[in-house]
Order: sequence, then C-alpha cells, then structure tokens
Amino acid sequence: MGKTLFLREFIREGEPFAYSLHRAMAAARREGASRLAADGGTYTLDAVFCDERYLAYSNHNFNGPKRIGALIEDMTDFELDFGGATLISEGVLTPIAVLRSRGIRVRNVTLRNPHTDFLQVRVVAHGEGYIDTLPMHGLDCFELRDGRLYSKHRGLLGFMYTNIEFNGESGAIEDGTADHTLGADPATELTYEMTGAGLLRIRGGKRQPPLGNILVFNAARRFGAGVFCEESENLFFENVTIHSCFGMGLLAQLCRNISLDGFSTRRHGDQYYTANADATHFVNCEGLIRVENCHFEGQLDDALNIHGMYTRILRAEGQELLVREMHEESRLIRIFHPGDRIAALHTDTLLPYAERTVREVEYVNADIVRLVLDEPVGKIAAGDDLEVVSCVADLIFAHNTVENNRARGMLIAARGRVLIEDCYFHVGGASVLFESDGRYWFESGGTQDVTVRRCRFDRCKHAGWGAAIIACQPRERTEEGRYYHQSITVENNEFTDSCGMLAHLDNVAAVRFTGNRIRGGLPPAVHLSHVGSAVLQEGVAVTEVP
Repeated sequence: MGKTLFLREFIREGEPFAYSLHRAMAAARREGASRLAADGGTYTLDAVFCDERYLAYSNHNFNGPKRIGALIEDMTDFELDFGGATLISEGVLTPIAVLRSRGIRVRNVTLRNPHTDFLQVRVVAHGEGYIDTLPMHGLDCFELRDGRLYSKHRGLLGFMYTNIEFNGESGAIEDGTADHTLGADPATELTYEMTGAGLLRIRGGKRQPPLGNILVFNAARRFGAGVFCEESENLFFENVTIHSCFGMGLLAQLCRNISLDGFSTRRHGDQYYTANADATHFVNCEGLIRVENCHFEGQLDDALNIHGMYTRILRAEGQELLVREMHEESRLIRIFHPGDRIAALHTDTLLPYAERTVREVEYVNADIVRLVLDEPVGKIAAGDDLEVVSCVADLIFAHNTVENNRARGMLIAARGRVLIEDCYFHVGGASVLFESDGRYWFESGGTQDVTVRRCRFDRCKHAGWGAAIIACQPRERTEEGRYYHQSITVENNEFTDSCGMLAHLDNVAAVRFTGNRIRGGLPPAVHLSHVGSAVLQEGVAVTEVP
C-alpha cells in the first residue's frame, strides 16, 4: 500500500478550494502518492483558480484551453476518494480529468454546476396566441433581444434554439413532443417578452402545453464535460453523481478498459435536466467498457454513446493516404497510430473493401492527417471513408436505469461484443439505436455481436426520436450477401405499453427476437430489411423489405 495524502491538509482558510485541490494533486504526483482522500463536505471549484490544458473534446462545440478541477495527469495506480463530497462548479470547467494515466480510481463525489446554458420554466397560463411561463431559477440566466431568447453565461450570448417539454407530474418527456415542443421554429417563429408579473410570455407556438408542464430551453453550448478521460487505461469510477454540467457527463476518448459502477446523472431539487448532452460517451476506446448499477435521468441526450470515427480519403497515391477529419467536433482527436489496421469503405454502404496497416502518422494540422502504409494503396480511392478496425471495444451495460431524458437510451457502434442485460428503459425515443454514418457525424462502426436480454422497456418511444424501440439506422445502399451488422439478439425482455414498433432491424446478417414478453401498447411488430437470417417468436407481426 502506497502513501496516502489527505485533502484537508492542503486546505487553507481564505484560499480558493480549486487552488487547494491543485496543490494537493501536484503533491500527489510529485511524491508518488497512491491515494488522495477527502472527508466529504461541499466545495466550490472556481474556474479562475483551476488547472488548464489545451484539449479537444469529441462531440463538443469548443476545443482549446480547458479549465480542470481535479487533474489526474501522467499518473499510475492512483485513487482519488472524495469521501462523499459535493463539488460545485463556478464558471466553465471540467471538474475531473484523467490524462495519459493508468490504474486510476475516482470515487464518492457529486458534481453540480448551477449556471449552465439552460432556462427552465413552468407553464402557468394560456392566452390567445401565447402562453405564460414562470422562470423557475431566476431571471439572470437569460436575456431577451429583439424578441429572441439568449443564454448569457460569461457574457457570451447563446441563442436558445432547442426546447423540450417535460410532464409536470410524471417528470417524463411529454407524449409526442420530441424537440421544439411548441411546434414552431425557435429561430423564425417564436418570440418572447417579459410581463409585468415577472412571467416569460411566449408567442408564435402552434400548441399550448398543459398547465404545470415544464419547458427547458437550451443554447446547447458544450463548453466542458463532467469527467473527461483521454489516452488512459484501466479506469474505475464508483459512486459518481452528476446533477448538471455543460456537456457530456463522462467523455472518454482513446482510452482502454473503463469501469463505471454507480455513475449517475440525477436531477437536483426541482431541476428537470442534468447533463447538457450524453450521460456517457466513448470515442475510439478499446478493451472492456463496463457500465453497471447506474441511473441515468434528465440528460439532454442519450445515456450512452459508443463509437469510432470515420475520416475521408482526400488522396491515395503510392503507399500514402491523405485523410481529413470531417466533423468539426472531431478535429484534433488523434485516432491514428503506427501499427493500426485500417479499412477503406464506400460512403453509401460503409462496407469495407480494402485493409492496410499504418506504418507512419503525420498530423499536418487539425484537419489533415498523412498516413504511410506498409503496402501500396491499391484500389483505395479518394472520396471514400476510412476506419481504424483494430480499435475494438467490448461493452457490458447491466443493471442500469435509463429514464426521463431527451432522445434515445443508447447509441451502439462498438465493434466488439455488446451485452445489454437486466436494465430498465423509460425513454421518449428508441431505447437502443444502432447508428453510424459517413456523411454527417462520421461515427463508426458496424457491430459484430450484440445481445439484449432480460431488460424492461416501459412505454418507450412515447415522444418520438427513432423508428422503433430497438432500431438500426439504414444505409443509403446495400450489397447482396453483405451486411453492416453481423448478429443482433433480443431475447427474454419485457415490452410494456410500447408506443412504437418493437424493432426495426436493417442490414443485419443474423437476427434473433425470441422469448420476449409483450404487454399492452401498440400491436407488437418487427420490421426487417436486408436481413440474412431471422428467428422470430410467434405472435409478432413481421414486415419485411428485401
């Protein structure tokens, strides 16, 4: 057992806690400590006194200098135990970051940022052509200009172009509403004004939400994450709760072997939202991703998203490829390394037609990467996409609850074995979505072996977002006898009061849908399209497209 440091020994009266934490982490690195322990309590992390690193966060809007509360950097076999403490962020920052480290454990902490880009209001009255709403957390988080609604965090105005609606009694997304719940374009149709009674009056909506329902407006600026991990391995997070943050709850990229046990996004007080985006997000990770005993609610995107990244081939000549990182939110993320096995694929089918091994990598700038291959490029052509196929992650998602959040439950694009079991889903859209594309998000890849079993899907897809409770995003074009996904098994689950098709399975070599209990809701149906073989239980209507 190595040396343990105690955070209380670094806290000085009158000194900002963020700077005390900075000194404690610096001492832990300098002295090779194996553990830093806190005694609980509530502390404020002031971004002014936090560490800073230049980082690129995938699927976030802003890359560059990032302020970090607890910085775990270039460390091995280290535990950070907050002892049940609550860290309240003041300003734009990422409370916890793990960079280039191995064998890291983070435990027993709650993270909250009371000043994110959200405005939450309660519907209190209807009028001719307008609704009146009561801002629930004060008037200082937004500003009206020319009848438009803006967030004004840090003096930076952000247009609030997203609005969603929660049922005021159940806390779930209101039935049939999805995004832009007022039925109007926030940019061109909705206008806002303050009344003398301190209410926010909204005009231009095409529907009037029930009195008591909650509207959440969001500028959707993802300045930072709750927890960020990069180029690290063997990470363990236990009893971590996120009440609110600017972006993903946890974002891990280029990491290997991550375990979450009791990592949750939970509402705080009368706040209906939690994270500004996905609760957990894994990009080009490898090894085993284990997510267990977690509770995800209120986040304004999915509970989990796991994927790789496609790039676009600009030039193929001799033994060299010039490729571009296509989506602006994936720039500067260094997914290529010598020794990687890469595959070229057509943008419309996303089916690989050639594989090569990378010998040298040169990052020319934030967009362009030069790859030197062990072999000639051969038939690899400019205009096609490229994927690192040697980057393989297995996923175990077990004993989790996903409820009352915007959009979907899970987005699955992991190349390894995926097991989803003993979970509860109550989401407004698809509970499990297989989504990859080579034209917009450029998120890869095709799954090999997916099993969904012993889960309960409770009144899922009641708000929209997706073709079915379990769904595959179709490809633009298919090839006879070839499939983007290999095996998807859905067995021994319970579907209760389903508000949409049970499954929409597309471009799959082998499908198994058996032993599932179906109670109430719409007539049970499964849609198959370009499926090699299928074993389906009796009593389920099947629509099939060649």
